[in-house]
Amino acid sequence: MLGTLAPHGSVGDLRSPLMSRPNEQVMWGRVSRRLFLAAMFAFLVLVFAPLFFWLVEHDRSGDVHSVGDAYGWLFRTLFENTSPYKLKNQFGYFSYWIVRVAGVSLVAFATATVASRFVATVINRGAGMGNFKGSGHLMICGWSPKGFEIIRELRAKEVEDRREIVILADIETAPIESRGTTFSRGNPSNTDDLQRAGIMAASTVIVLADDANSSNDPDDLDARSLLTTLAVESLNHDAYSCVEVVKSENRQHFERTRANELVVSAELTGSLLAASAVTHGLTGVVADLLTHPEGEEFYRVPVPLELVGRTARDALVALKDGADSTLVGIFADGTCTVNPPGAQVIAGTDELLVVRSRPAGVNA
Repeated sequence: MLGTLAPHGSVGDLRSPLMSRPNEQVMWGRVSRRLFLAAMFAFLVLVFAPLFFWLVEHDRSGDVHSVGDAYGWLFRTLFENTSPYKLKNQFGYFSYWIVRVAGVSLVAFATATVASRFVATVINRGAGMGNFKGSGHLMICGWSPKGFEIIRELRAKEVEDRREIVILADIETAPIESRGTTFSRGNPSNTDDLQRAGIMAASTVIVLADDANSSNDPDDLDARSLLTTLAVESLNHDAYSCVEVVKSENRQHFERTRANELVVSAELTGSLLAASAVTHGLTGVVADLLTHPEGEEFYRVPVPLELVGRTARDALVALKDGADSTLVGIFADGTCTVNPPGAQVIAGTDELLVVRSRPAGVNA
């Protein structure tokens, strides 16, 4: 049970912050800051150099009558690469060379600063350290081999929902390179990392039993998932959450959260194996209904206008004749009635769960 986790460091792992950042990120961040400071120093030198030039030249040169003339000398010196006024003393020559050196340095440092910031941004994104700016996306918290199957299904051509997918996991590199998929490196139970991955604007969150950490004990996996679920709910309780639970005994802990759906791996696997032993061939049927692209799949569709006010018995016949679809259930008030009674009347606000071979809208 979650309350009796073995003391082998799992709780510490759960609360630990993100692993140390890539060395490249730290290095380029320091380089960028130093170049920026150097550019600012060169800029300040150019700002105050004309004042010094005016102090040492205005009583000796007939060209320098005011501070404005000194700043005019500055710009002409920078663009003409030579002094437009005849210098009268060694301090004037000193000002001239200071301006020449500071001008070249400013251009060099400013260019290097922009380049280093660009490189740091690219490195951050490649290492999953960038900030996701989108909204309405689907977030996967944690990572395991199941993640590949989830993305494969979500990106199947039959799936019309093409929302951006953000993967938040404490691993070094992106686990998958796919169009419309963004990787964010971080601890899924850490508030800062969740916000960086865009949790506040996410519409759906999938919490996987994360095996990226050292311990793969089922209780530890569920404990990490529970912390992640609580963190997600505290930041965005409007997001629809689907949570994987490894051990059926731990379901009770997740039921105390506001998770919308719990997928208990042990229960589903055990039940399917037992049912298949009795009803031979059942695994093939379930796989056909849940996976793309071959065969039939489940679809949740709006009620066609012509079926509003009619019974489930009428809808069953109309859907089969008009759309080659089989009515499996009716969603009313967020709850699905599987194999609804034939006399149940369908309301306009209901939705239908049908089995069909393509995702297009159902028209009876």
